[in-house]
Order: sequence, then C-alpha cells, then structure tokens
Amino acid sequence: MSAQLAKKYDEIEQIKQRYLKKVAAVSQEKLDKIPAVGQWSLGQVLYHMYFAENGTIKVIQKNLRENKVRHNSGISDSIRNIILMIFLKTPLKFKAPTVVSKVVDTITLDEVEKLFAENSTEFKQLLNDLPKELENKQIFKHPMSGMFNIEQTLVFVREHYLHHEMQLNALLK
Repeated sequence: MSAQLAKKYDEIEQIKQRYLKKVAAVSQEKLDKIPAVGQWSLGQVLYHMYFAENGTIKVIQKNLRENKVRHNSGISDSIRNIILMIFLKTPLKFKAPTVVSKVVDTITLDEVEKLFAENSTEFKQLLNDLPKELENKQIFKHPMSGMFNIEQTLVFVREHYLHHEMQLNALLK
C-alpha cells in the first residue's frame, strides 16, 4: 500500500476510534432510542456507517474480481468527488441511497466495534493487495456520484463518516 493510501485510511481509522470512544459508555436503551419518527437511533447511525464502508469494500472487491478496473480516473471524476465532498460537509440532511439505507432495529456496542474492526481488516487487506498500477483507475462507483479511483474513494469514506458526526453528537446529548 502506498504511503498516501495508508495515510488516508489511517484518517478513517482515527474517526472510527473516536466514535467508539464517544459511545463507549452509552446504555443499550440510549443506543436503541429513536429520536423521532423517520429518524435513526444512535445504533442505526453507527450501523449505517459500517454498512456504507462495507458496501464500498464489496463493490471494489467485485470490480477487481470481475476485472472491471480498466479506465483511468479523469478530471470529471475529480470534479464529481469534490462536489460530493462539499455536499457531505454541509449540515444539510439528505436521504441515503437505497443501497445503504437498510439498518438493523437494534445493535450492541460490541457488535458495532466488531463490525468496524472487520471493515478495517478487510479494507487494509484490499489496499495492501491493490497493485500500484490500479491506483489511478476507476475502482468504485458511488450510487449518486459515479466512478472514483481508490484515493477519491477513501476521501469519500472519510467524509461520509464525518458527515454523520453532527448526527452522532446530537444523539449522544
């Protein structure tokens, strides 16, 4: 894995560890409490973050397995990635794409920690195994924003976690 990719994934790891520390003392009741009709509980938000990262991993693995990683990433990919990052940095709420909007009714902190760790292991392995010549190839298709290379994908994953931090903090109050 290149130093640049390692640094980007380490940023994601730090965010996940920060979230786990924030919720470490939360009761199961608080974890399961839905604040209002149509909103997610704290546990559901954490599960959604896991599920979105896991889906990203699965899409990349599928594309690699099916030899679909052929096209170089270009300026249009960079522009779409920037637009998505700007959107994720706003406090605006938007409906999650259907593919990642399924959440569990209840989840324990131990399960969240285990799922986060499994993603970490799997993503690090994927990055370690990724040939250098594929780093600038379109490797992941975001459901709304299109194709990204691996670095752009890691930026998206990081920003997606950060996008949910305000929601996480509000639910912890």
